[in-house]
Amino acid sequence: MKKRQLRDCAARARTALSSLLLAMAAQAVIAQEPAARDAASADSSPPAEAPSARDLVPLGGQPALPMQADATAHEVRSRTGALMLARVGGTLAYGKAKWWQDGFTGGFKTANEGWFGQGTASGGADKLGHAMFAYTAARLLTRGFEWAGNDSGTSLRLGLWTSVGTLMGVELIDGYSKKWRFSKEDALVDLAGGALGYWMETNPRVDALVDLRLQYSQSAGPAGRHRFDPFGDYSGQRYLVVFKAAGVPALKAHRLLRYVELSIGYGARDFETESRALVSPTRHVYYGVSLNLTELLRSTVFEGSARPSRTQRMTETFLEFVQVPAAAVEADHVIR
Repeated sequence: MKKRQLRDCAARARTALSSLLLAMAAQAVIAQEPAARDAASADSSPPAEAPSARDLVPLGGQPALPMQADATAHEVRSRTGALMLARVGGTLAYGKAKWWQDGFTGGFKTANEGWFGQGTASGGADKLGHAMFAYTAARLLTRGFEWAGNDSGTSLRLGLWTSVGTLMGVELIDGYSKKWRFSKEDALVDLAGGALGYWMETNPRVDALVDLRLQYSQSAGPAGRHRFDPFGDYSGQRYLVVFKAAGVPALKAHRLLRYVELSIGYGARDFETESRALVSPTRHVYYGVSLNLTELLRSTVFEGSARPSRTQRMTETFLEFVQVPAAAVEADHVIR
C-alpha cells in the first residue's frame, strides 16, 4: 500500500508541474497577440507611443506580457474568466478522472505526513514541490491576468487566490475521497508558496536579486532509472534559492561579475520504498556557483532587441524557475 501511495504521489506531482510548464509556454504564446494586432493595424492607426518600461520589463526584470490597454470591460472580464476557468476547471476535471476516480466517503479524513524528517515518505521533497508549484503558478497567473487587461493590484490578487484557492480546493476534496487524505502540511506549503510569489511580485529589488528554481538530473533510483522524470523522480530534484549578481546595481555594470550566481538548496535521495530496501535515505544541502544564462543570452543572442520576442519571453520565463544543471557547480552536504 505504501509503495502504491508513493507512486500515486509521484504521478500527482508530474501532473501538477507539467501543467505549470504548459502555463509557462502559454504565457509566451499569448504575448504575441498584441504584436500581431498592432502590426495589422499599423497603416490605419496613428503612431503609438513608445512602450513604457513597465510594459516591457515587469518586477524582477523578466519580460512581461503586454497589457491589453485598449480592451473593453467586457473583454477584460471574458479573458479573466477564461484564465480562471482554465486553471480551476482543468484541475478539477483532471482530478475527477485521475485522483478521485475511486469516489468519496461521507466523512472528512486527515493525515499527518510530517515535514523533512528521515521517517517521512519523501524527505520533504514533496512539500517543496507543492510550495514551488504554488509560487510559480501565482506569479505566472498574475502576469496572465495583467495580459487580460486587469491593473497590477487586481492581477496580483487574482493570481494569488486562483493559484492557492485551486490547490486548497484539491486538498479539501482529498479529505472526502476514498483514496486520499487532507494534509495540513500540503495546505500550509501551498499557502506559503503562493504568498511568497505575491511578495516577490511586489518587491522588484528582491525579485531582481533572487530566484527560486528547480534543478533536475536523472537519478539512479526507481523513478529515474527507466525514464527522464523531473516531476516524479524526487531523488533527482534540487530546490534552490539563487542570488544573482545582476540584481546588485554595482555588479550588474561589471563586465564579468554580472553573469555570476550563488545558490543554496535542498534535496532528498533514496526515500522510495525500493531504494530504502538497499540503502538509507539521505537529505542534502547544496551550495554552489552558477552562470546567469538569462544575462548571457541578453548580451549575446537577444542583444539589440527593441522588444522581447516570443522566443526570448519563453526562454527567460523558463530560466526564471528552472536551473540548468550544466550551468552550475555545487557542493553537497549530507544530512543523515
